[in-house]
Amino acid sequence: MQESNEKNRITRREFLGKSAKISAGIAAASFASKLITKRSDRYAALAAGTKAVKFEPKQGLASGMIGGPTGFEGAEKYQYGADEAPGRAMEALRKMQVDGKAPKKLVLMVPPGEVGHWENPHPPGAKPLKEIYFEECGIEIELVDTIDTEMGKKLVQDYQTGTNAYDIYGTWQNELGDLARSGALFACDDLVEKYKPDWTDAKTGYIGGAVTVGTMMKSGGHYYGFHVDGDYPCFYFYRKDLWEDDKERRAFKARYGWDLQVPDTWDQLRNISEFFHRPDQGLLGCVGLRNQYWGFAYWYPRYLSMAYPNQYYFDENGEPLIYTDAGIKATEEYADSMKFMHKDAITWGWAEQYPSMAQGQCAMIEAFQNWPKFMDNPDNPAAYNKVASFGSPGRMIGGKLVRRTVWWPAIGKAIATGSKNHEAAYLTMQWLTSGKVFTFMVANPAGYLDPCRLTDFEDPQVRASYKEYNVKTYIDVINHAAPCINVPGVLEFQNALDENLIEAAVGKKSPRNAMKDTAERWKKTIDKVGKDVFIQAVQEQNPAWPTITDTPKIKT
Repeated sequence: MQESNEKNRITRREFLGKSAKISAGIAAASFASKLITKRSDRYAALAAGTKAVKFEPKQGLASGMIGGPTGFEGAEKYQYGADEAPGRAMEALRKMQVDGKAPKKLVLMVPPGEVGHWENPHPPGAKPLKEIYFEECGIEIELVDTIDTEMGKKLVQDYQTGTNAYDIYGTWQNELGDLARSGALFACDDLVEKYKPDWTDAKTGYIGGAVTVGTMMKSGGHYYGFHVDGDYPCFYFYRKDLWEDDKERRAFKARYGWDLQVPDTWDQLRNISEFFHRPDQGLLGCVGLRNQYWGFAYWYPRYLSMAYPNQYYFDENGEPLIYTDAGIKATEEYADSMKFMHKDAITWGWAEQYPSMAQGQCAMIEAFQNWPKFMDNPDNPAAYNKVASFGSPGRMIGGKLVRRTVWWPAIGKAIATGSKNHEAAYLTMQWLTSGKVFTFMVANPAGYLDPCRLTDFEDPQVRASYKEYNVKTYIDVINHAAPCINVPGVLEFQNALDENLIEAAVGKKSPRNAMKDTAERWKKTIDKVGKDVFIQAVQEQNPAWPTITDTPKIKT
């Protein structure tokens, strides 16, 4: 099944990558030869056996700022001072340079869709991110373009063979536990404590704060990963022209007894999907993905919302919780939802799903956050300026509305154990993942990394790209996000779930048997991982999950 998995994963990223290129400029030319090291008393120090290396604040910086982009209107909001997280990182890199301890270059493994963020200048007048970094600390960045589905395999090979060709690896964040367990990743705890990143800062941090950091960047209680991609498959985009039509609204209320509006619960979502499903008229109720690898991402929110604060995948003793009423019901709903999709939904991918909404062939689409970025535009008049969005609904549990979303699968970064430049690599990642620098990077349409910081959604370029109506939904989705399965053994766990959900969706297995078979395979994986190791991982992860609840709006 792995071969098919990789095919589908490539299809998604290729699809988005090609879309991103529409807005991308020509890659920046080599700039290394243009750098002239400047001298200033501020950074004066002698490196052993060499002349003093000194840095001078570059032109275009606002008063008190030591770094950041220049050359375009509004550049000041991305600039930073010495007492900010990117400034602390950059000052430390400069000191390494001054002390003769800085590497000449750092080698980064990156997926194809990330290259444009580093090499393409944006907005007009700005320099490429890679050049900004180089001119500020004198260290070159070498990007090694790697197919995203091969990153995990390549980084483990790099470590196990002792090749040690990379300083910073590209990862899938859901695989962080397995990769850390392999020994390939460097734990950054001491450096996090020393340099104090702004990941949980109330103004510039990640949306979700400590919950996001704990589930996306830690494994076994240690910092291994860096979060650089806001991937969330929990958005529902709907056609306002249908939902706000008086005739449709009257007919809906007469049939279901409540006013047509954004649903609180999964049952209400089903009502809406059923109501608008008119295949004989060329209109589908709610189009989602149910294909291999991507489809089961939409099962997660149904399962996770089955209990308060969360329906976990494993209990504190490491036992699977999937073969329960919660797992069975979530699977029943998942299979039932196909009634309101295209008859070929089990094989549909991004190339079929995204255009179906853009062309007005459905009333609602269950999708990732970037549907508006690529499809809500004048080229698609059936949807342009006619769409709104909401995040996954939930269930009433003990008088509380429990809604859960999920991140999946999300590109990440990690420092290579075999690198000789751990501190410089960490500082580079603190600089990159700081609020101001990350927002500058993710606002660049030449790449496919998605926003996830508080500062991202204050940025006019980001808001314009992801659409004003979707920004509030995006923040809501992140605040409700629990992790996908991300404990040691993740690939075997997700493959077992994926395969059994497909069989349930097409009717080859009952939802009960699908969950039973999944649980049996999970138990075997746990035994392979080692029960003690697995229990520790679960006990360290589960407390980091969200506890947020909502107040229902609909009275039926």
